[in-house]
Amino acid sequence: MIAPVADALVGAALATGGRLTARAQAVAFALDEIGDIDIPEPLAARIDRAQLRALATLYLAADLEAAGIVPAVDALAGLASTGAASLDLGEAQALVAGWWRRRNERAGGPERNAFFSRLFGTANGPVAADADRNYQFEDCMLELCEALYKLDELSGGDPYGGAAQQARVRAAARRLTQNLAAASGGIAAFMAAEIIAMLKEAFAIVGHPDLRRTFAARDLWDVVGGIARLARQRFEPAGPYLRRGKAGMTVIAWLAEVADRLGGAGGPNVVIGHPVVGSAIDWIEATLDIGESSAALAPAQPVPAAEAASPWAALGA
Repeated sequence: MIAPVADALVGAALATGGRLTARAQAVAFALDEIGDIDIPEPLAARIDRAQLRALATLYLAADLEAAGIVPAVDALAGLASTGAASLDLGEAQALVAGWWRRRNERAGGPERNAFFSRLFGTANGPVAADADRNYQFEDCMLELCEALYKLDELSGGDPYGGAAQQARVRAAARRLTQNLAAASGGIAAFMAAEIIAMLKEAFAIVGHPDLRRTFAARDLWDVVGGIARLARQRFEPAGPYLRRGKAGMTVIAWLAEVADRLGGAGGPNVVIGHPVVGSAIDWIEATLDIGESSAALAPAQPVPAAEAASPWAALGA
């Protein structure tokens, strides 16, 4: 069977995440071999490009978690191993069995949720009340995406949007970078590699043609929905999460390219037609869609007043 467009989109996003992770790991290993060095004070020194590339991949992974790819494979493997559901998995049987055998070698759902919450303030499941949670991330991300979106405001034909617009982008990018620096550590590059490998394995299962036949599915999201019904679980609508994950990955990866130019006044960092501007718009729209959908389905969870700078801080809760 020909892979549907939806499957190809996820595959392309994971491939991009894999490339970012590979670059991040290569730099991380190189830094380990260098050993102790004197760390300068500029912003770029406090979070390097390797970390930002790893965080870009992890942001995509966090939204794919909410869309249910990994939880669905966990549920399917559990049902198949216990015989709770009679399913013809076809040639996907070996993949599902392998996933079940290695279940204790991967970070479990609660561990992944806690990790994503510490980085981006969002989680696909309950997180301990005393766990670290980056409540400020979405406000910082919104501020940068709005600055990029309004880059052409009163540009007067200037391809860079003018000095004031560039200054706003630079300040917002600096704040988001500082936020991520405070939330992440050196383990991010290695955790990103583990999670992207897990996602690729899960994608190979839910995107398998034999599972599409079993669930009479058009694409992998129909397979995820079929597993959810079988396991009596509920996953979030995939479209907005995939769109936001890809857009956020692009924005954070862009930060990695400009991080060493964010200190001081400097020159322009982005042109109006740069792809990151379109991704910023996509991120805003997808985040609004997710917030509206969540508000319609369940009451908003309370956010500590001291932590919530604006209503945006609670959108991913």
